[in-house]
Amino acid sequence: MITVKQLAKVAGAVCVTLGVLLTGATAWAETPHDVVRGVTTKLMAEVEENRQFLETEPDKFYSAVGDVLEPVVDFKFIAMSVMGPYSKKAAPEQKDQFVEVFKGGLINTYAKGMAGFGDLDIVVLPPEGDITGQRRVSVVQEVRGDDGGVNRISYTMGKNRQGEWKLINVVLNGINLGKTFRSQFMQAMKKQGDLNQVITEWAAEDDTVAAN
Repeated sequence: MITVKQLAKVAGAVCVTLGVLLTGATAWAETPHDVVRGVTTKLMAEVEENRQFLETEPDKFYSAVGDVLEPVVDFKFIAMSVMGPYSKKAAPEQKDQFVEVFKGGLINTYAKGMAGFGDLDIVVLPPEGDITGQRRVSVVQEVRGDDGGVNRISYTMGKNRQGEWKLINVVLNGINLGKTFRSQFMQAMKKQGDLNQVITEWAAEDDTVAAN
């Protein structure tokens, strides 16, 4: 079973660029690619400004990152996808609880990953073909770090009824994070057989990651 702690290592490589993608996305952006290109400087400045709080006031740092991510990540959509068929069986309060647990875990993991990165060379690749009128688009980035390594990240962006682009999935170097989290949830349900217990253990795993 792939744990959240193990996934944090993968998420660390994507978290900076995920935040880059998500900062300040607005409905008036011409394309999701424009959103990606337009917000890089703003996010990096935000991370740099709050990095100092990670050791002394981690909640303050996580909150600063969360304020950037929440408006443009469809956490509910992602969380329900992770729950799979169990989302239809869950009570409303169980769904709400898991959304909050899932959101908190992702924000904390991404925030820690962002704080650990130095200068990055981020290139947004042009779309392949005409994306006019599409409501779901993959935005591909290549991220080059100080070590010379290159990560290829594909962000699945969905356009909601309000015309806002929302992040609904991430694929890092071929690893589909949405499917990976869903597989983890399915395995946990198979082992525990109790939705409340799975949510509780997921939250505990997230707390362990945040504390390390």
